[in-house]
Amino acid sequence: METFKFSLDRVRNFKGQVLDREKKFLGELQRRRNEIADRIFALEEYRDETILILSSKQEKGATMGELSSLGYLIDNARMQIKAALIELDKADEEIEKQREIVVEVYQEKTGMDKLEEKQEEEYRLLEAKSAEIEIMQVCSNRAADKGCQSDPISDIA
Repeated sequence: METFKFSLDRVRNFKGQVLDREKKFLGELQRRRNEIADRIFALEEYRDETILILSSKQEKGATMGELSSLGYLIDNARMQIKAALIELDKADEEIEKQREIVVEVYQEKTGMDKLEEKQEEEYRLLEAKSAEIEIMQVCSNRAADKGCQSDPISDIA
């Protein structure tokens, strides 16, 4: 009997390559999302520091120009944070969609792996059955040979 070869091996390998590619893309999306989150954190820190500076200058007494420019910086930081939060939400949505794709491809590949296991098990059963039939034929041939070679007179006695 010829050796076992999974007939859908190429398809499974292709699914594996697709899975690797999709996982890599998911990783890139997560990296981009983390960069956005880091940028938001930095903007919030900058905004908070600028608010502290503004409060300090208001207490000490500062010109309207200084207070106005600090107010502008705070408003600008708030707008950047707002835009980055929207960007973060979009990134989260993209990640979730990509996760669903990765799960789907993974399930397809796993299905192929299980199919291979099932086909290999069926092959092993057929191989065992074939070996059993061969053994039975050899045994029956030997029994038949012994029957032909025996002396009919000695069998009676």
